Amino acid sequence: MNVAIVGGTGFIGRNVTPLLTADGHRVTIVTRTPDKASAVLEAETFVRGWGPSNRDTLEQAVHGQDAVVNLAGASLAEGRWTQARKHVLRASRIETTRMLVNTLSNLPATVRPKAFISASGIGYYGLETAEPSKLRTGSADETTKPGEGFLADLSVEWEREAFRATDFGIRTVCLRIGMVLGKDGGALPKMLIPFKAFLGGPVGDGTQHVSWIHVEDLGRLLAVVLKRDSFQGPLNAVSPHPVTMNEFCVQVGKTLGRPAWLPVPAFALKIALGEMSTLMTHGQSVHPLMAGQLGFTYTYSYLDSALAAILGRKA
Repeated sequence: MNVAIVGGTGFIGRNVTPLLTADGHRVTIVTRTPDKASAVLEAETFVRGWGPSNRDTLEQAVHGQDAVVNLAGASLAEGRWTQARKHVLRASRIETTRMLVNTLSNLPATVRPKAFISASGIGYYGLETAEPSKLRTGSADETTKPGEGFLADLSVEWEREAFRATDFGIRTVCLRIGMVLGKDGGALPKMLIPFKAFLGGPVGDGTQHVSWIHVEDLGRLLAVVLKRDSFQGPLNAVSPHPVTMNEFCVQVGKTLGRPAWLPVPAFALKIALGEMSTLMTHGQSVHPLMAGQLGFTYTYSYLDSALAAILGRKA
């Protein structure tokens, strides 16, 4: 299958691309920085450049592809969520997705991709909170209604743009991705720093949930979705075994051979990071209902084995 990945030079893209090529797909990375991309990607991966002001180059890049995977989006974990930063987060997701879907709709049906797989986030379900009127109990699955707050609103709008592709006969899947664990990116390397200095511990009261997925399982799940021509809709890309922040930190410490004794107060994070601190202090327990119905088998369904694989230690 010919697969174009937009936003394929980021942490997720760099890791899922070799898994897709190993599965027999011909992958083309569509990026604004083709020279940089060629230096970090595998030799058998094709690279096409495009610019936001030139829709023709984007149209040429997706022309004749069997599927388009949209991983574009600025990092949620960089910088305080000022109004300016929120604009960047929205534009990099919503406006880019809108441009992609508009481009796909303009292609003749004979060369239009049959599938559009777009990233989204488990922020769709909102964050766990101590406010009784907003408290969500139990795990969310793909049938759960959207929650409240910036992340939920962002995800709802993001998916709304992606699912417009169904109007043009394109099978569309939105991957609601949890915390992605891997060696060379995502949240984990930053979380390891205090543990390596013997200063690790849970964030806040530690009871909030962490819904996570090993980056290799994310790539394998994407490969399954590409092959299942009948599947469309939202798909939670998380392990079937979420943990509390306390459990997460204890397991990190155990895997590293370090203590997990020094909690980080929620108020300190809020002072340092502002609204962005809610990513760490409020959790989400999310269940991958659709992955189970697809018959997907996780290589790393439990956190201990995932961390052991990433950190090079025995589970």
